Amino acid sequence: MGLIDNPGTLAARYRDAILTRRLAAGTIIDLTQEAHELGIKPALLKQAMQILTTMGLVESEGPGRVRVKNLSTQSLQDLSFTLTRRRL
Repeated sequence: MGLIDNPGTLAARYRDAILTRRLAAGTIIDLTQEAHELGIKPALLKQAMQILTTMGLVESEGPGRVRVKNLSTQSLQDLSFTLTRRRL
């Protein structure tokens, strides 16, 4: 198994990549392929993507695939503000 074994930690890494736009809007992620490349179980990645779906950062693109949503600057700022407040 890979170095990451917690869906929350994995989701946080993807969230940060989306918020900093290192992972571009419209990017499609094949969960099986991505899990294989990361050396983790697909179920772990699926759980992480469910967290991101709840946050409104990704959406289902069919079985086993998600797409990074195109978010406005305001949406990203609102999410960043919410996440910062949770950490306080």
